[in-house]
Amino acid sequence: MIEIEVCEVPAGEYPIGDNTLSASRPAHVVHLEAFAIGLTPVTNTQFAAFVEAGGYDSPVYWGEMGWRWLRGQGARQPDFWHDRRFNAPDQPVVGVCWYEALAYTIWLGGVTGLPWRLPTEAEWEAAARGMDGDAPSPRLYNTAERGLGRPWPVTKPSNRSWCGASDLCGNVWEWCSSRWGHNWQTMEYAYPYDAGDGRENLSGSFARVMRGGSWFDPLKEANPANRGRYLPGSRGSNIGFRLARGLV
Repeated sequence: MIEIEVCEVPAGEYPIGDNTLSASRPAHVVHLEAFAIGLTPVTNTQFAAFVEAGGYDSPVYWGEMGWRWLRGQGARQPDFWHDRRFNAPDQPVVGVCWYEALAYTIWLGGVTGLPWRLPTEAEWEAAARGMDGDAPSPRLYNTAERGLGRPWPVTKPSNRSWCGASDLCGNVWEWCSSRWGHNWQTMEYAYPYDAGDGRENLSGSFARVMRGGSWFDPLKEANPANRGRYLPGSRGSNIGFRLARGLV
């Protein structure tokens, strides 16, 4: 049985955005319904259950573009799956593209009967900053300045946000559901955030937003308002994901 620990984020008004970052302007407030978000990124152990259950063999989890990507790549598991720097059981899974992250949520929903999904970028930022807009101290982040050279285990408890989620900032970039644009260079879905403008449509091959920075990147990338992005078929040793689901 796969256990996903979550913290609950209550419905309310949350400040997101940052006027000092060009892609994150303007700073504004969004109303969010209550949701749950994973206490940690998805781990290698948790993702291994998907691999072992034949998740890379069934098109039902992937959608049209994801299945096309999978067939083209011939992938059978995440990248870096056998690299000792990245494959400890309690490290965040890395080397997963957006299609793989989405497929995992669909598979896990079927296994558990719960509506797992990727967080929207607004939900992710709210979980990191809270209603007062603050974030954990940057001195707790695993970024390039620390010199560790890999993600640290999710069992390291110090870097927790106001809601209890750990390592939202630093360690690994985390895929969100939100679209960025047709390519990673051109932002088509700017702030202010509007969930109804098509940015949360899961179809297509749009570049998708990533949040949080990573062990490989400088501290400035771990600003919780920073909007990273990448093509949906892109993988990296510094890219993972975290789960979310609505609360009713």
